Amino acid sequence: MSETVLILRASKWEMTDEKTGEVRKGCTVHYINDYQVETASAVGDAPMKVQATDDVFHEVKKFKAPGIYEINTRTKPGKEGQATVVMTQATFKRAFVLAQEA
Repeated sequence: MSETVLILRASKWEMTDEKTGEVRKGCTVHYINDYQVETASAVGDAPMKVQATDDVFHEVKKFKAPGIYEINTRTKPGKEGQATVVMTQATFKRAFVLAQEA
């Protein structure tokens, strides 16, 4: 799936699995897309968090965040076969800067 989003942050992580001792590494991306549902108790966009590939991290590191990116995602099997969304590509479109008050 492809869509245009505002990437807020990309961060690499590393942890040791307590059961197996295996070192696990990954990347997490926080972003906002144009999907917004207003309810009686919520207004605005809620940032989403997904796992991402190293390629995505390097693209965001190169062009910085926050920024507007065209992304691609795919699903993969997660814990107990639950589908997990992974960001596989991020193409920089333009920088994002909060407007300055006059």
